[in-house]
Amino acid sequence: MIYTRRKVWRPTPAYARAVGLPVVLGCTALAFGRVELLLLGAPLLLGVLLARGRFSPLAQAFGAAPIRHAPPSVEVNGPRRLDAGRAAKLATTITPSDAEIVTVLLPPEIQDGDGERVLVQAPTADDNRHIVTEMAITTWGTHELVRPHHLVAGPDGLWVVGPVEAAPFTAQVLPAVTARLPSGPLPPRPAGMVGAHRTRRAGEGTDLHDITPFVPGDRLRRVDWRVTSRQSGPDEQLFTRRTLVDADADVMCCLDNRYDLAADVTTWSAVADVVPDGEGDSVGRTSIDIAVDTVSSIAATYLSHGDRVGMLDLSMPSGMVRPASGSRQLIRIRSHLARHTRRPGAADTTRLARRVPGFPPGAIIVVTSVFLDESMVELAVGWRRAGHPVLAVDVLPDPLRLEPRNRAMSLAVRVVMAERAERMAALLGNGVAVTGADPAQLALRLARLARAPRRSRHR
Repeated sequence: MIYTRRKVWRPTPAYARAVGLPVVLGCTALAFGRVELLLLGAPLLLGVLLARGRFSPLAQAFGAAPIRHAPPSVEVNGPRRLDAGRAAKLATTITPSDAEIVTVLLPPEIQDGDGERVLVQAPTADDNRHIVTEMAITTWGTHELVRPHHLVAGPDGLWVVGPVEAAPFTAQVLPAVTARLPSGPLPPRPAGMVGAHRTRRAGEGTDLHDITPFVPGDRLRRVDWRVTSRQSGPDEQLFTRRTLVDADADVMCCLDNRYDLAADVTTWSAVADVVPDGEGDSVGRTSIDIAVDTVSSIAATYLSHGDRVGMLDLSMPSGMVRPASGSRQLIRIRSHLARHTRRPGAADTTRLARRVPGFPPGAIIVVTSVFLDESMVELAVGWRRAGHPVLAVDVLPDPLRLEPRNRAMSLAVRVVMAERAERMAALLGNGVAVTGADPAQLALRLARLARAPRRSRHR
């Protein structure tokens, strides 16, 4: 179908037939002397003249004829910021006009699907007509969700507008946050002054450090009356509770998006077959999709405990999100992921940045990568040797799909996976914690790391 952006009324073939048929009947009646043919065509001609003349300048000058208004506008309204994995309600709005009916393309039920064309009666009063539909949002990023193309028809179907190419409705889809993960590893010495994590510094906090005799300067609300009643003795000595300071941690989520790998190994090659439009949905979630969701979930976990979280794209370090806390920081990180995370092509050879910005001392570093080369391993090990707790998250889709008849492909994959296993072993040998990106596996690993003893530096 050919669409146009011009919104002008134009006659339809029905209008041409309504004008041409009375003319033909009139000529035939004059030629053969058949008066009944003239009477048959007269009502058709009169109806066309009335439909055409009610909007003419002459009728408007000498009567109360209505003025032909502009064609109706059709647009889609809805939230401009959506969450992946949730449904969003979109309203298709039709403005009042002289139209009789409107055929409009509604938003699909699922993102990137095919919408349904419906025929609705156009509003004639001052109120707009709203058609509310629900769309399941599946993919993060900035997407054009729908274009409400429409066709407008006037009374009797003699005048139409379109098909009109409407303005698209674009929204930013934020990455999904999975179920809340448990609190992960903590630095040996949390840097903040307040927070939800226990430190080794005595002061105002919640965890008990020890009980000592009362000295000048201690607050009365710190007096432990139970211990005092048992051990005060004849001198009525008071005892106070000393606690450990609660502090927050700095967390940096580092995203390695140089590879965008799917579970189907045949799509990894730079000379892979081109997938026709509409047939690429079977690829499923790629490594970048898993990495983005993992970063969002880990950031939400630490931010819920009052920690400061930042984010760094290792291929574009200039766009680093500085560490901060609060619910707005989570929206800032997810918006940055949706807006700036790029998907490399099969032949893209982007390298890691030569200079990576410095992180706060003792900050926790979470790295998401597929670990297909040594550069990411060297970077993670360097951070660990600098005293940072490092968590490496493997975002390669699992399980991989292989073509059993392609022996060369199977052998190449075995070699690649063996090299990856060596890199994972090197990370573990240098004190870097390694885990998969599966939510259950990631939650279990974070819980174990949270209970592990803290060491200030790997030796």
